[in-house]
Amino acid sequence: MTTKPLAVFVPWLHFHQPPIWVGETLTGNLEKMLNGPENSEERWNAQWFAQAYKNPARYIEILRKEGHFPRIMVDYSGVLLEELAKLSTGLFNNIYVDGEAIGNVIELWRYILNEYPDSVEFAGTAYSHCYFPATPERDHEAQIMQWRKVFADLFGEKALSKVRGFWPPEMGMTGDPAEALRFIRLLKKCGYEWIILPRSAIEHPENWSVPALENRVHWLTVESQGETEQILCVIRDTDMGIRQQSGQNVDGCINDMRYRGQELQAEKIPPLIVPTSDGENGNVMMFEYFRNSFAPLFRNSQSWQDIAFMNVSEYIDQYLPNGATTEVRLKPTGGSWIGGHQSWNEGDRRQQVLAAIEQLSQNYANNALQDKMPVLLCETSCYVYWNSEFWFQQADRCIDWAKKSP
Repeated sequence: MTTKPLAVFVPWLHFHQPPIWVGETLTGNLEKMLNGPENSEERWNAQWFAQAYKNPARYIEILRKEGHFPRIMVDYSGVLLEELAKLSTGLFNNIYVDGEAIGNVIELWRYILNEYPDSVEFAGTAYSHCYFPATPERDHEAQIMQWRKVFADLFGEKALSKVRGFWPPEMGMTGDPAEALRFIRLLKKCGYEWIILPRSAIEHPENWSVPALENRVHWLTVESQGETEQILCVIRDTDMGIRQQSGQNVDGCINDMRYRGQELQAEKIPPLIVPTSDGENGNVMMFEYFRNSFAPLFRNSQSWQDIAFMNVSEYIDQYLPNGATTEVRLKPTGGSWIGGHQSWNEGDRRQQVLAAIEQLSQNYANNALQDKMPVLLCETSCYVYWNSEFWFQQADRCIDWAKKSP
């Protein structure tokens, strides 16, 4: 691209479903919903959730065959990828949405990754969608590497080699310097080059506008006890992420991009705008987003030639081959995409679950021959996030099961 675009844009969708107990069987929540009572709201919602997990690949194929060049970032938890693989060769063949079977979602993703790899970039994440600031640190590497194993088993080592960025579940990041330094070091050890974080986790440098913080890629620098670690850091565009989830139309989206581009027009490189949201929760994401927002954005791209569309690593390679020119630091408290950490660690019942998981993790660590999978599943963030007795009981059952696992 010879002329610098006003801004570079890429939407990001996050996907997850937790493991859940049905009778004496630990299964996936999507499968449990799909097997709900006939004509129930649960079962009806589930078919649209399934369609939502297919939609990014489905619309990439549609748009590419029409001659357009879409870009999208996605991340799927490891447990959801496993569940999609299971359902893709079974139940999905009998689930119809708008007269079309859901079919083999994993096989469709394989096709997209092979035929149109420049249109999508997967980010790595944690296997069971653990909330890292509330998860025993000794299990962080297992959470990260188990996701990579699942992804490689499904899509191959070549596809895994292109997974360069990391999505911490709930965008949760500690503010403790020593822990943060070890976490960044671990991400780099596991092959990651950049991380995405929310504005709430980052100190806002004095005299920086919001676009100057959110729409540039920075070095995230952490120092502790004389040691320093750095990793490239993408910041979520908070307002555009909220609007993406709530159904912003294309004209509004383009206007927001242009505002950010004009705010940073004096920069040598164009701003990178990355709105992130859940990809399935709510009527907008299930019914409207791809049809009314995503597809028109690329079908009408000739109408906004001042805007470029690139995935994050593509942007870094083109505009930051030698790394970032700006630097940010973590707040002492860290943060999440809803602000703080309270929704994962505040309250007696949450603390009971976290204490039980810590003890379980210690017990597993003391037995080097023990498979860590049960403890990883117990660390699923949904068990504490919803602050409901139903999900706390799911955690209790999972912990009891893990204690008995060989």
